[in-house]
Amino acid sequence: MRIDDIDIQEVLNEFVAEQKQLLVNDANEQAISHQLAMKLAQRFNEWDIDCEYNRNGSKVKKLIYAVTPDGSASERSVVPDIIIHHRMTDDNLLAIEVKKSTNQEQSFKDLAKLAAFKEQLGYQHTLFVRFQTGASAATIQDIQWQ
Repeated sequence: MRIDDIDIQEVLNEFVAEQKQLLVNDANEQAISHQLAMKLAQRFNEWDIDCEYNRNGSKVKKLIYAVTPDGSASERSVVPDIIIHHRMTDDNLLAIEVKKSTNQEQSFKDLAKLAAFKEQLGYQHTLFVRFQTGASAATIQDIQWQ
């Protein structure tokens, strides 16, 4: 199965509808990521879906990237929010970073990390998604593919 075979936007829309309470209550990003990973697992049943997975084979996953636009790139241990891959291989399909609208962090760090996943670890696709959370709404605020 390839990413082209799955409509990720459809999965995200279903996730928002099904997990509205989680988003309206502004739950922790890890809780949101976990539920999204479970939703993705329904569609990518031949892949391993992991949250906060810090391994590249048997080693700690490390990437070289900058965390600010004017910062220098350096090697950092990384734990992606969600990855779709085959463990212990170089078969890496999708890395996802999840943010909430209430998280004031700029997206530069996540986007730089996702670019490094593609360039340095051979991920076929990366996705940044920011969910609108809190009492006002439960929607997808921003999606960026790399």
